[in-house]
Amino acid sequence: MSLKGDLNNKKKNLIFFYPSLEIGGLTKNLFSLINSLSRKNYNITFITFDKISENNVGSKLYKFDKNIKVVTPEIKIKSHKRYLKYFFCFFLLLKYLYNKKYLLVSFQSNVLAILAAKLTNSKIVIRCNTAPSKYITNLIKKIFFKVVYSQSNKILVTSKDFKIEMKKYFNLNSIVHRQSLDIEGIKLKSKKKINFNFFKNYRDLKIINVGRLTYQKDIITLLKSFSKLIKIRKARLLLIGNGSEENKIKIFVKKYKLSAHVKIINFQNNPYNYISLADVKVLSSRFEGNPNILLEIACLKKLIISTDCKVGPSEILQRGKGGILYNVGDFNSLYKILKNLNLGDKVLKKKIDITYKYVKSNFRKDISKKFIKIIRDIK
Repeated sequence: MSLKGDLNNKKKNLIFFYPSLEIGGLTKNLFSLINSLSRKNYNITFITFDKISENNVGSKLYKFDKNIKVVTPEIKIKSHKRYLKYFFCFFLLLKYLYNKKYLLVSFQSNVLAILAAKLTNSKIVIRCNTAPSKYITNLIKKIFFKVVYSQSNKILVTSKDFKIEMKKYFNLNSIVHRQSLDIEGIKLKSKKKINFNFFKNYRDLKIINVGRLTYQKDIITLLKSFSKLIKIRKARLLLIGNGSEENKIKIFVKKYKLSAHVKIINFQNNPYNYISLADVKVLSSRFEGNPNILLEIACLKKLIISTDCKVGPSEILQRGKGGILYNVGDFNSLYKILKNLNLGDKVLKKKIDITYKYVKSNFRKDISKKFIKIIRDIK
């Protein structure tokens, strides 16, 4: 068989490398992509540390197509630590790449995935999910990641701003491959009725935040502004999610006597019916990739207030034309925004319409078509 024919076969046999299976937009988009590829007769092997069972996130929130082969390390160790998962999955990845011919697609732990590709003479596509401005803190890191990323055959990013950052920090070209967004499906799910007394019949300001309760999401900044807000304006805040800072957040709520005004519920497979009851979404993140939740909320025509963090929110909100941006960690600015918010303002309604038009124009449910074109172009 010719080298060209061998490569064409590899493009139909894909290994997706995703060691740590976690709740969030990245996982949701990955499942959407691989399931769509499987239905288009691509042979998918999915390498992860986390076993898929009836009791975990993989089966409850994200469904694999029946033809997808899920492979996990044959060890009895249970761990929530990412780097341990990366370590064991790296050796499993090497085993598969040595024995068969695959095109490797990495959505996580890209450095190890690229190393595995080089050791086995495999082609690799990486998807970068965190803005370089978050982790490039010195020249050594900048050189290291530039050299490593340059060894990949294609680099995928989720937004135009992300593409600019990759060029700025590493002088590397990347391809914008946007997330999957089922606009009509989100609208349909938002109409499912729920009996949620916290927001039901409440006529004052209703604020919602949907996302992991982690350092990245900086919920404490949101709570600081909210604790000031309720002293001068009636409001309620709903937090949907779980994460490593959940106890810290609960302690803050108790300390500042916010329990009557703040409610925390677990991550929901369908958060859209809760969002439909709210007036405004606040994103308080320190950094992002291209936050799915903002895109999903834009589908439901809700006002978005977000930090102007790297990268994603500014592009989604069209530099503020489609929402309200404030500086990362600036709880006083967020407080002033919420204090002066007039939901009947025509300017705000125009902002909502601008963001809705943006998602309608740029996002699709099936993102596999562009991905297929990308991998076909690999030489």
